[in-house]
Amino acid sequence: MTVVPDLVLLGGRVHTLDARGTVAEAVAVTGGRVSAVGSDADVEHLAGPSTRVVRLAGRTVIPGLIDSHCHFENAGMDGYTVSFAGVRTLDAALDRIATLAATREPGAWVLGQPWNPALQLAEGRGPDRRELDRAAGGRPVYLPEGHAATAGTAALERAGIDPEGHDGRLVEGAMHAVARVVPAWSREERAAQLTAAMRALNRCGVTSVVAGALPPEDVEAVRGLAVDGRSTLRVAAMVTPTGELNPSVEVADWEAALADGPPAPIGHHYLTRGIKLQVDGGMTLGTAATREPYRTRPGYHGELIADRDRLAELVGAAHRAGWPVGTHVVGDAAIDVALDVYAATRHRGLLPDVLIHASLIQPDQIARACALGVQVAAQIPFLWRNRAAITGHLGDARTEAAVPLRDLVDGLGLDGVAAGTDYPINALDPFQNIYAMTTRRDAADDVVGRAQAVTRAEALRLYTTSGAAHTGEQEVKGRLTVGALADLAVLGADPLTAPDDQLRATEVLMTVVGGQIVYDTGLLG
Repeated sequence: MTVVPDLVLLGGRVHTLDARGTVAEAVAVTGGRVSAVGSDADVEHLAGPSTRVVRLAGRTVIPGLIDSHCHFENAGMDGYTVSFAGVRTLDAALDRIATLAATREPGAWVLGQPWNPALQLAEGRGPDRRELDRAAGGRPVYLPEGHAATAGTAALERAGIDPEGHDGRLVEGAMHAVARVVPAWSREERAAQLTAAMRALNRCGVTSVVAGALPPEDVEAVRGLAVDGRSTLRVAAMVTPTGELNPSVEVADWEAALADGPPAPIGHHYLTRGIKLQVDGGMTLGTAATREPYRTRPGYHGELIADRDRLAELVGAAHRAGWPVGTHVVGDAAIDVALDVYAATRHRGLLPDVLIHASLIQPDQIARACALGVQVAAQIPFLWRNRAAITGHLGDARTEAAVPLRDLVDGLGLDGVAAGTDYPINALDPFQNIYAMTTRRDAADDVVGRAQAVTRAEALRLYTTSGAAHTGEQEVKGRLTVGALADLAVLGADPLTAPDDQLRATEVLMTVVGGQIVYDTGLLG
């Protein structure tokens, strides 16, 4: 008996991204999978009375996009935390804090969404402790910035930190001390936040994500949404088993936290990609660990947050318990440490270990990563607005060589590299990132590392087929072929042929996950 498709898309330009680069006109979807791909004549007659038929009128269809390093949960926090999106002055930031604080009871926490005030604000700095106190009416305030944070007086006191003589600026250990006393969201609140975050990524054409650092409570919340059929985004989690990127626990306690191994997948909506650890800081902050000293600080080589011995203890225990590992490494000295540890501790039968960011990776390290079977999750958006800051720390030559996508693709192959954003540190927009990968232009329209540009076809694959290979799902994701998961996006421009200005402004018209329309502008017939 012929099964009637649930959804048919006709009259489009369908980039299947199969091995031959086939371009089709139509796609049929049955039971959450692609059931036919071909010409309109091949597919249209399959539709029945119950089939939803979408007439594309020449629009482009691509496989659903995969962001391979994204703290996606932050995309659902509007109304719960202070958003600093679009804020350019200190006074405007304080106004945002005061507005949210006014909706909170006295003594309730005021939390911020991650931001970068040093680069974002005209003053080149974020608010200090006393400014936070005034804006929030004395309520405890905690504003994370990725690997740093700022806190008000009440927040410091609740963490056991003496506020006297303290400006509220926190890094690493002190930051975690405050983060630990921030009250957890209720289960219902967290489910609502995660659902909203998934929808935000769907609006960008993103159908899968590697979650950059999920604590155990968020792992359970994401898995719960998958079990309940409420997930509109396929999540592969990099897990922080103790809630910290660099746990200070004894090795025996770390081993106990990992002993049960990765939690089982939930269909194709949740899987565990590995353990997340951190080795150094960042280019923009001037804390990436580098082989050569910083341009303006003789003898300074950045910050190593975990040395070889400590990292080997943590990674070795993870591998023995069945967990692959992803390490935050930005500078080449940090990459040396991670590769040394991966080589010494690797186990067969696991997904590949990952270098996350690897922005300053060198040719010899690419060759070594290839020999070890290590993957790289790279993010071009770090160069989008941060070139001046990076150059200030590292000089022109190292900035030009940063995020060397051409070298990575040539050295590791497309399946060894995957594209992402590190949202909310950078913007979610995948088409701005494809534009940057192929033109190497930044927000000021300056070219950064022209020789490291990749082609349009490569950039699109870094966001699709490469992302699927990154999580070991290349047999079912990243391509629009018969039997593949029906994850796709309908676009207002063709990312392979549109002029640069149109590529950067590409609009997502519809997003489909598992055959279900999860975002629709209503512009399609």
